[in-house]
Amino acid sequence: MQSYDNLKTVVDAVFVGKERRFNRRFLTLANHYLFEPVACTPESGWEKGQVENQVGNIREWLFTPLPRCADFASLNVWLAKRCLELAGRPHPEQTSRSCADCFAEEQPLLMPIKAVFDGYVPAGHKWNP
Repeated sequence: MQSYDNLKTVVDAVFVGKERRFNRRFLTLANHYLFEPVACTPESGWEKGQVENQVGNIREWLFTPLPRCADFASLNVWLAKRCLELAGRPHPEQTSRSCADCFAEEQPLLMPIKAVFDGYVPAGHKWNP
């Protein structure tokens, strides 16, 4: 399950409570990657805060202080190294194991992605599934 704010590219209509009419193209993406979208309740900032908190954590972990790199290639090398460092930290719930250890155990259980979703629709083109 993945929680989304009620952005127009995801939600076509907001009804009572959590009931929504999701954009058909977005539902096609969700069906392709087998996840269930759930929209945040309007005026319920605590729901969206969980997602925004994670964004803030990533900004702090990767971009504070702001890395200085000569080009995108060197930035990507630095980010890869930093991500490996972060993966070596203790898992937040299983503190005797690293995040990398937990992921290594989980990874073989994940379904492989068989085909990449092509989300491209030319501007002005009406998408018809």
